[in-house]
Amino acid sequence: MNQTLIFDVSSLFNKGIGTSIKYSFDGPADFEGLKLNSNLKGELEIMRIEDGVNCKILNVDSSIELTCDRCLKKFNQDFHINEDERQYYFNQPKIIDDPNDVFLVNIKRQDIDLTEPLRQEIILHFPRLPVCFKSCKGICPICGIDKNNKNCNCQEELPEENKPLSALKSLIKKNNG
Repeated sequence: MNQTLIFDVSSLFNKGIGTSIKYSFDGPADFEGLKLNSNLKGELEIMRIEDGVNCKILNVDSSIELTCDRCLKKFNQDFHINEDERQYYFNQPKIIDDPNDVFLVNIKRQDIDLTEPLRQEIILHFPRLPVCFKSCKGICPICGIDKNNKNCNCQEELPEENKPLSALKSLIKKNNG
C-alpha cells in the first residue's frame, strides 16, 4: 500500500458539489512492474462531484529505471506529468465503458488511492524507444558484445531466407527475365 498516494476525502462527504481540497505529496511510491529511483512529487486537487470526487493530479515528477532497447542496460529516466484527471465514484456506476478506468472511493476508510491511475499515467509517459543515450550502438546480435564498449567483426547481414521481402526478388527476376 502506497501511503504517499492515499488521500482523505472525508471532509467532502457532506459538502456541496464544487467544494474542493488540495494536497501536495512527496514520498516513496511502489508500482507493480515499475521501479522509481526517487520520491514521487506532485500536487492534487480533489473536488466533490455529484456521485463522487474528481481528482486533478498536477506537476508529478520522479525518475524511473528503464532498460535500454539497444544494449539492454538499466538506466534512469526522469519524467514529468503535467496533468491527469480521474473520477472516483462512491458506488459502482451502472454503465461502464472501460472497467480499467473505474475507480472507487473507499467508503469505509473515506479515502482514495491514486496508485493505479498514476501507474497508468507513468507508463503513458515512457519513451517509445527507451535508450540509455541517443547514439547507443546496442549489442551485436551475433556475438552479443556491447558495441558501445568494443567493436566486433561480425557480419550482421541476414541470410536470404530470413529476409522478409526476399521472395519479391525472385519474382522480379522471373518477370524481367
